[in-house]
Amino acid sequence: MAEEKISKEVVESYIFSTVRHDFGIYSERLLLRLVELAQREIRGLDFKGGSSIGKVKVGEWGDAEITIPVKDILSGEDDKNYVKAKSAVRALMGKFLEYEDEKNYKATHILNDVDVDKVAGKMVIQVNRNIWNAMLDFSKGFRKYELETAVKLRGKYSLRIYKLVSKQIDPISYSIADLRKMWGLTEKYKKVDDFVKNTIVSAKEELDRVSPYSFDYVLTASRSADVNKNRKGRPSITSVTFFPKHVLRNESTDAVRKSVNSSMLLDREVTDLLVNKLGFDLVGIRANISVLDNAQREFDLFEFLQKIASAALRATNPQGYVINAIKKNLSEKHGIIIQDGGIISKPAGESKPAPKNEPLSLAEILGTKGEK
Repeated sequence: MAEEKISKEVVESYIFSTVRHDFGIYSERLLLRLVELAQREIRGLDFKGGSSIGKVKVGEWGDAEITIPVKDILSGEDDKNYVKAKSAVRALMGKFLEYEDEKNYKATHILNDVDVDKVAGKMVIQVNRNIWNAMLDFSKGFRKYELETAVKLRGKYSLRIYKLVSKQIDPISYSIADLRKMWGLTEKYKKVDDFVKNTIVSAKEELDRVSPYSFDYVLTASRSADVNKNRKGRPSITSVTFFPKHVLRNESTDAVRKSVNSSMLLDREVTDLLVNKLGFDLVGIRANISVLDNAQREFDLFEFLQKIASAALRATNPQGYVINAIKKNLSEKHGIIIQDGGIISKPAGESKPAPKNEPLSLAEILGTKGEK
């Protein structure tokens, strides 16, 4: 198995991730790289290093000079004439970024000057001190996301929502009006159905397909008589709630194993087979961890899964088929009956002992005994 690349984790200030702007995807990627490099200025947080040849120099007035490779904003795409890079630069230089709370309103040009060296394949960017400070401002919280996933996303709304839901658990609600302002769409997609279709639905489709973090959503209609005055049919949709979800099939095997089991008791090939071929997600693995753990101790679980994979995939519920087949094998051939996450009966002295210096049970580590 080829060595897997570990994703760089970026932490972006909540203020900067929710400011009101509507940039193209290449401009968004350029902003991602700026945030990544800004983190080198942070102290007390364990951040990864930035781009291999990227560098930061902060002047005495707080303005920052950033040097990055042009390829960093292309995600493997061809741009021999630097058309996309120049487009990203022009978009950011031609717009300003707004931030407003209860006490303050700020409007600032994002980039002061940009010098693209076509021969060396790099760009030198002068960043306004207010923008630089916004990238460093964690006073109102922050969001984590993987840089490699963010950069490869094609849709700008996919990227914006990905940064909101990545590594999140709790639902996130916004009014449609606030989303319009945040995304610069106050004059576009006037009908709510068009707005939802071209932003939320399209983003969900891409994130479900390629991202380890996606979302489900619920639209909420207003109950206000004034808002629904003169409307025919359904009430007016005024808000949306995003429900973050972890799409395990889009996650690297190493990341899956880290999420499921920090002690690495499930073999790598078992985890990979469960996720990539048999369709298990994190919830499904955790819910059945006692079954999987005991099966791996008693017999060659990987070989067993390979044998039943074809039949499982033809079943109405492949995951249920797999777990029931494992339980049956444990019961009939090893005398182990597992019910409600715990072992009901087990022949004394017949189970294989856990290796020395390792935890006795994956279920014990995760605290999933009794979990379904």
